[in-house]
Amino acid sequence: MSGYLIDTNIFIVSNRNYRQAFFPVVWNFFKNNDAVFVSKHVYDEILTLDDDLCAWTKQNYQSRIVYGDDSIVEYTRVIEYVTSSGQWNAAGYEQWSIDERKADPWLIATALKRDLTIVTDENNTGPNGRPTNNEPKIPFVAHHFDVKTIDFWTLLGEEHFQAR
Repeated sequence: MSGYLIDTNIFIVSNRNYRQAFFPVVWNFFKNNDAVFVSKHVYDEILTLDDDLCAWTKQNYQSRIVYGDDSIVEYTRVIEYVTSSGQWNAAGYEQWSIDERKADPWLIATALKRDLTIVTDENNTGPNGRPTNNEPKIPFVAHHFDVKTIDFWTLLGEEHFQAR
């Protein structure tokens, strides 16, 4: 399988900056691009919003959910890395390790298992040599596992998007 796995923040920021009523071309891109998927965990996070993004996601992505049930080994590796690498204090890594519904580690695990590229607006920042209390960032952890991450604009470029 190849394609893109979208982080929750991509849809939230797109919904804020490119309202569906005014920028349907963006939402048609998401809807009509067969290479764009959401993980079950991202899907569930969006459904908690109970807004127009929630309704749009239900209508357009129910058939494009990638379930991570078969990625438990990869998920365990991700959690073991953030908890044992010494780069995060408990205050940082527990944001990923305590709640198994947290989408970020599942995104990495699912992308690792299925050779997908993660699309996220998070920066590739991590600890600066000392353990931090900050939450791990997807691109930083994904890089450790050789999982490719890109931002929204790179996705549009790679998929030859043009607003028409």
